Amino acid sequence: MSETSTAPLVVLLKQLADRMVGELVARLRAAGYTDITIAHHPVFYNIDREGTRITDLAARAGMTHQSMSELVGALVDLGYLERVPDPADGRARLARPTRRGHAAIRRARTEIADIESAWLDAFRRAGLDLDLRPVLAAALRDPEPRT
Repeated sequence: MSETSTAPLVVLLKQLADRMVGELVARLRAAGYTDITIAHHPVFYNIDREGTRITDLAARAGMTHQSMSELVGALVDLGYLERVPDPADGRARLARPTRRGHAAIRRARTEIADIESAWLDAFRRAGLDLDLRPVLAAALRDPEPRT
């Protein structure tokens, strides 16, 4: 029995997520997006096409407003995002993908689909013939897992 087979599920899921994001970033770099890092993932994963307030991005990513603001600022400097007035509240601003940002997001969606497919194949080879997405989504909707 390997050491990982006795690891807590939270550790295994975190390792899986880290490997998937790492592979995604490597693929994006190979596709020419050499300035995207693993740290940028929470922004791209949580941003809406029409833009999102930094407060909402931070909440979705489980980060502080200050940390998310720094990530957004870096992505603005790199040309992936822009800050625009929020049409619903002129005092607020949205972080919105630029043309370059949308192109990177489209490429990332293609790459993550391939990465997920490869991992689902690995799960099948390991004996789990099941798409985990609906199972995980249903379990996450349960407000109180049974103990």
